[in-house]
Amino acid sequence: MPVIPIPRRVRSFHGPHTTCMHSACGAAHATKLVRSKYNNFELYGRSRCIYSFLRFLLYFGCSLLTSLLWVALLALFLTQYVGVRALLRLQYKLSVILFLLGHRRLDFGVVNDLFIYSMQITMFMVGGLGWCFMVFVDM
Repeated sequence: MPVIPIPRRVRSFHGPHTTCMHSACGAAHATKLVRSKYNNFELYGRSRCIYSFLRFLLYFGCSLLTSLLWVALLALFLTQYVGVRALLRLQYKLSVILFLLGHRRLDFGVVNDLFIYSMQITMFMVGGLGWCFMVFVDM
C-alpha cells in the first residue's frame, strides 16, 4: 500500500490501455466514479501531515536513543579513567609492599593493556555515537 493513499476517484480511472485489455480479455465492467466528501488536496494534506509527524517521531526517537547511549558511554569512559588511575596507584603500592617483603615483582602489563584497549574502544564508540547523534539532530 502506498504511503500517501490514492483517492477512489483516481483509482477508478482506467487509463489509455483499458480498451486494449477489454478487447483481449473480453468485456469487463467499469466501476462508476465515486464521490467523496473530501477533495484530493484535503486527503493529500492530511496524509502529508501524518507522514511528516511520524517521520519527526522516528528521527526524534533515534536521536534521543543515541544521545542516551552517548551519555552512558561517556559515563563509562569517565569511570574507566578514574578506575585506571586508582588501579595504577594500587599497583604501585602493592609493588612497593611486595618489594619490601622480599617477594618478586608481579607483572601487571596484561591487565594494564586490557584497560587501555577497553578505554580506546569506548572512546571510539563515544565519537561514533556523537557523530550519529549530530546526524539525527541535523535531520
